[in-house]
Amino acid sequence: MAIENGTYIKLSYTGSVNGVAFDTTDSDVAKTAKIFRENAVYGPSVVKVGAGHLLPGLDEELAGKEIGKEYTVVLPAEKAFGEHKTEDMKAVDKKAFEKKPELFERVKIEGRDGVVVNKIGSRFLVDFNHPLAGQEVTYVYTIESIVEDGTEKLTGIIKLITGRDMKVDASDKTFVSIEIPAMMAMYNQNWFMTQYMISQEAFADFPEIENVKFVESFPRPKAKTEEEPADVKAAE
Repeated sequence: MAIENGTYIKLSYTGSVNGVAFDTTDSDVAKTAKIFRENAVYGPSVVKVGAGHLLPGLDEELAGKEIGKEYTVVLPAEKAFGEHKTEDMKAVDKKAFEKKPELFERVKIEGRDGVVVNKIGSRFLVDFNHPLAGQEVTYVYTIESIVEDGTEKLTGIIKLITGRDMKVDASDKTFVSIEIPAMMAMYNQNWFMTQYMISQEAFADFPEIENVKFVESFPRPKAKTEEEPADVKAAE
C-alpha cells in the first residue's frame, strides 16, 4: 500500500551529513554518533505526510512509498536547512554580551541563536544561519506503519511539537483533555502558540469535539527528611 499525503504514519529515520549522524529516532545510533540525549524519547515519530512536520525534501519524499521498506534520500540544501545566507551573519558589539564569548560558542542575541565565528576589533561576528545551512543532507528512513487512532495521532504530534510525552484523554465525546507538565510555559517560551497548534490538531483528529482542555497539575513537594545525627566518638 502506497502512502498518500494526509496520512498519519510512524516514521523511523536517521539524518546525516558527510556520513555523520545529527538526528535519529534510534537510541543506539544516537549513542554511537555521540548525540544521545538522556531526556529525549526515542522510537518512531508520528507525522502527517505533507503537513510540513519534517524537512521539506523529506516530507515530499514520503508520498508514494511503501510500508516497511528502507529508503535513502539525499536532500540539497534548499530542501533541507536552507542555503547559507551572508545577510544572516552580523557583527555584534562586545557590550551586547553578558560575558566575553569564545570563538565557536553558541550565543543568543536579541532572541536569535547563533555561533560566534570571528572577532573584529571590539565586535564579534555571529552566524545566525542554521548550523547545517548550505549542506547536503542524507536521510535513511522506514515507514513503520499507518496510524489511524485519533488519540495516538494527537499524542504523537504533541511529542513531535514539544519533545514531550503528554497523556491524551478522548473518552468524553465533547472535549479532549491533555495533561501537561507543571510549569510548561517556563520550558516553552512559545507555549501559547504551541497550545494553539495542538488545539488545531485535536480538532482535526476529533471532528465531533467542541473544546480542548489543557490540564496542568502541580504535585505537592516532597517533605524534607531530617538528617540522622552523625556518630560522635566517645572521649577516650
